[in-house]
Amino acid sequence: MTNGQDTSSGHDLRPVIARLKEIEKKCESMGSRNEEFPRMKDKLTGIIRRLEAGEEASGEPLAYREMARELFPVAHLFESVGFMSVGKEIAHVERSLRELAPEPTSSVGAGAPTSSSPTSSAASTAAPMDAGESLLDREKEEVEAERESVPRPILAGLVVLVLAIAVAAAVVLEIGPFEQTADPAPIPATPTAVPTPSPEPTPTSVPRDPNATPTSRERFAEALSQARLALREGKLEEAAKYLSIAALTDRHDTSVIEVAGRVVDELIRQASVAASQARWEDAAASTAQARTVAIRFDLDTYRIDAAEQRFAEMERYRMVQPEDTAALRAGIGKRVEVKLENGSLLVGRISQVSGTKLVLEIEDDVGGGIVSFTDEVPRSSIRWVRIWED
Repeated sequence: MTNGQDTSSGHDLRPVIARLKEIEKKCESMGSRNEEFPRMKDKLTGIIRRLEAGEEASGEPLAYREMARELFPVAHLFESVGFMSVGKEIAHVERSLRELAPEPTSSVGAGAPTSSSPTSSAASTAAPMDAGESLLDREKEEVEAERESVPRPILAGLVVLVLAIAVAAAVVLEIGPFEQTADPAPIPATPTAVPTPSPEPTPTSVPRDPNATPTSRERFAEALSQARLALREGKLEEAAKYLSIAALTDRHDTSVIEVAGRVVDELIRQASVAASQARWEDAAASTAQARTVAIRFDLDTYRIDAAEQRFAEMERYRMVQPEDTAALRAGIGKRVEVKLENGSLLVGRISQVSGTKLVLEIEDDVGGGIVSFTDEVPRSSIRWVRIWED
């Protein structure tokens, strides 16, 4: 035989061989699930080799019906593990092989029936399958073909199994032409038609009246949104005002507490900046406002207490611009630092302030002794003056 062609009978076996090779691959892939699959793979390999050779190992013509019977346990193994589509595929190959076997001829006279072996009798009654024949009839025919070669107890069990498979297949499978599938997949159940009630209109589908009075939750959401916006823009007093409006609805809401904590943090930061610039009144105002917000929303005040303690321990002074004559005269007799435009620094006490000059009393250590002298500094050369409160 060449390329799957049985030269003795003219049968083209290539489609059958191709399908058997596909089933052989599936047996190989299922080897880890059941120890029977490797044995079935070897059985298929032997059948394929005989078909490719075009003759039996003994040199006799191919026994197609014997090959069909050898495929029966392979189909049963796949069906026993739930792969009904593979069993159906093997059954189709079995029928193809039986149809290739020649009908037995009479040995007595033309057209005279003679007695034969059970196997021959079963083979003579096997007719080609009609396209409209049911799965149940086909399975019964296969059982009849095996009746005489299988022990009766086993045969009875197989008949029950085949009938059960046929009934299940008639319910859940679509009986039709053979179709190859790469992987078995469950057949989806047909959904049961259930009357769907008409959807009721939801409140969101009705446009809101712009003149309607907002609900408490709407006022809460709006106030909280405005508080966040004011905080982002650095308007802390405005943020605290909107927080108070939101608190009228729910002062313990986590979003309200979170925004209030951020307002307190920003007020403490502003107080620290003011204290570093000797703006003590601004620093005190910021810490007082932070304390009010913290108490209003049950927040801890330890950060505010620590900031106020730190400010109290700082050395108090005022930063005065050289053109602020009133502030400079208020500092006469007080210790000052004068920063000049050229970067130098003078330390002393203010003794006199004129229209254009600032007179300082300066003490300097010269040769191990303290020397006092007066220095007149043009106010136009001064960058800033720091006046201590002592």
